[in-house]
Amino acid sequence: PVLLIVYNLPPWLCMKAPFILMALLIPGKESPGNDIDVYLEPLIYELKVLWTSGVPTYDTFRQETFTLRAAVLWTISDFPPYGNLSGWSTHGKLACPCCNYKTESTYLKKGRKYCYMGHRRFLPMSHVFRRQRKAFNLSDEREQAPSPLTGCECRRQLSILRFKYGKTPRKVVGEKRPLPRATVGPWKKHSIFFKVPYWEHLVLRHCLDVMHIEKNVTESLVATLLGIVGKSKDNLNARLDLELMGMKPELHIKFVNGKPKMPPGVYTMKPLEKELFCKVLASIQVPDNYSSNISRLVHTKEKIVRGLKSHDWHVLMQQFLPIAIRKCLPTATAQILLELSAFFRHLCTKKGAVECFRKLTPKIVMILCQLERILPPAFFVVSLHLTIHLAEEAALAGPV
Repeated sequence: PVLLIVYNLPPWLCMKAPFILMALLIPGKESPGNDIDVYLEPLIYELKVLWTSGVPTYDTFRQETFTLRAAVLWTISDFPPYGNLSGWSTHGKLACPCCNYKTESTYLKKGRKYCYMGHRRFLPMSHVFRRQRKAFNLSDEREQAPSPLTGCECRRQLSILRFKYGKTPRKVVGEKRPLPRATVGPWKKHSIFFKVPYWEHLVLRHCLDVMHIEKNVTESLVATLLGIVGKSKDNLNARLDLELMGMKPELHIKFVNGKPKMPPGVYTMKPLEKELFCKVLASIQVPDNYSSNISRLVHTKEKIVRGLKSHDWHVLMQQFLPIAIRKCLPTATAQILLELSAFFRHLCTKKGAVECFRKLTPKIVMILCQLERILPPAFFVVSLHLTIHLAEEAALAGPV
């Protein structure tokens, strides 16, 4: 579904069903991916008409006809569709569209994925963290914070590039598999939204979806604290990558009687602490329509949490996690997670001024830098890095 939301209404009305229009319903079992522009072509044509000539519309209150005009302010989608709409690849070395070409990423050989650290760039140049080597990546940080690409810069870069559309044909038995399609840097297509006259002049064209980012961050955090197999970011490969990078020697793997053993970190819970953490979550009772019955989704004996929906992770991060970790983690570690919970709570406030949102950016920068000091690089997936841009987008676009 492609939805249009009327934004010139107060926040408590624009998200209601009568003011949400379903412009398109794309059929098929699979997502169209980059080929979504084929389906968006009629919608883009109508948007151009609404911007240039407008549409005669009858006003029932004044009982007269006027010319209705409309413009798209921005798009909101999950992060992978963000790449399909914007044309910027949201995977690999330069996955962050806000940091663009200055995205700081490191490939983890054992984990076989990229991690996105380097948040000290967003600190003031005189901050003490910039000169601390052992606690971070063994080097000073002298770079400045990157700035996002403007629409004019994006259009200028795309004007000299050529792309090949269409899906790669499936392999036929007995035939050689065709070579993968060549990509031109981080760009993978020319977005169809640039056909709209005003698109390149917008300051914010594509919004990061706070709900999905908060869900991914909370799920990774809880899985790492509880050491859930298959979901924890602190595993054997993560510790091996630490050794290859020469970082945090206190977390390097040690062999006891020929068996590998991972030394506990300041974020590692003991079995009794994990049980206490799960018992606290299992004892919580919520009102009707507040969230799912989280107590049924917490398994105290297995010490795992599973089956939560996106809204449940939202409630867990902002309301219940600060209660559950107070007696389960060291004070310094718990304080960092409490500040992370407070950041999302203030970010999702229903009423907020621009100054309030801009004050959140230095706070999330400090939180991410403090997390870099204690957690392995494998924890810093792109979703965690994107939190550093959420407050600035809220200052531009308004409350989440």
